[in-house]
Amino acid sequence: MADQHSPHKSVSPSAGHEQGQGTERVRDVIRDGFTIMVGAASWAFEQGDRMVDSWLQQGRESREQGRRRFDDIADRTRRARDDIGRRVQDSVRSASSSMPLATRDQVVQLERQVAELTRQIEALRGQGGSGSSRPMPPPSVDRPV
Repeated sequence: MADQHSPHKSVSPSAGHEQGQGTERVRDVIRDGFTIMVGAASWAFEQGDRMVDSWLQQGRESREQGRRRFDDIADRTRRARDDIGRRVQDSVRSASSSMPLATRDQVVQLERQVAELTRQIEALRGQGGSGSSRPMPPPSVDRPV
């Protein structure tokens, strides 16, 4: 059974030591490579976080600038509307103060006078065929206009 070992697999004591050192080197290389990969991934994530934070900050600033612009436009629009409203009211006041306006009672009185005058005219037309030249009575005026 001792014949089953091949001559290439025989390990001398110094070869076992060299093989242990080689294994240790491979482990070190793998460990160093893994550490470098983890470091690179960590750096990449940090850079990604920085970029995202930068984009978010820019987006917030843009959103805030847009909100400020909108508020400014809305404020200017309100002020312009109020200014136009004041100008229209001032114009109406100015026009109404320089133009005499009749009260409701005065309008009612004028309507009565018009109705009375209409009746008198119709009465005169009816008398026109009789040939009498009677003067027309003056209209009744209750209130001067």
